[in-house]
Amino acid sequence: MKLRAIPLLASVGLAASLLVGVGAARADELSLAESARLARGATVARHVTIEHGEHRLVGGITYTVLHAAPEDLLRLFDDETAYRELLPRTKEAKITRDGAVRHLSMRTGNAVVDGVYTLYLQQSSPQELRFWLDPRAPHDIDDAYGYFRFEALPRGADGEPRTLLTYAIAIDIGAGIVRELFEERVRAASLALPQALVARLARARDEDRDRDRGKDGAQKEPDVLAAVPR
Repeated sequence: MKLRAIPLLASVGLAASLLVGVGAARADELSLAESARLARGATVARHVTIEHGEHRLVGGITYTVLHAAPEDLLRLFDDETAYRELLPRTKEAKITRDGAVRHLSMRTGNAVVDGVYTLYLQQSSPQELRFWLDPRAPHDIDDAYGYFRFEALPRGADGEPRTLLTYAIAIDIGAGIVRELFEERVRAASLALPQALVARLARARDEDRDRDRGKDGAQKEPDVLAAVPR
């Protein structure tokens, strides 16, 4: 989906409202094919491009079913180590707080190129976390904003909690050769976050099961001394 020729108003507020409008297509309005993908554990993604003047933001809206409760997922965003797992090529993530607002300072890149930026994160409701670029802090991207929305679902057959995650993001990496070379890579990387979250939750479940097996094994370990004649 592409939105063109938007007048130069307050870019963040305007584009954010457009992004929310695109995201109004709830999971119960997905196509049969999309619903089937969602049920299989895949992420359903819809690309969004927003253009106004020289500015161009790319990103999209995604839907994913996660095997965790909304409150547990929200707690992840207070964990600095989680960002290094969820966001590609993250070298450093630091969280500071100013009242109800978190400041997430990021450094990303590879052996050749580094990029820095800071996001505001604010829980706008018990089920929603919004983020946007802090333009006052050093930033190597022109703009970014979006949200995470968590909707509790009925528990699965195994009794585990489930959550429908709606994730929206729009990023302007700047004009010129950087946009031509990296824009679609940045879009793809940003929309990959929900599946990175799926993988992280799966690893955590496996680790929990391994710990439980270890405890059970320790409890059932035979007392070899009991068999020694006295």
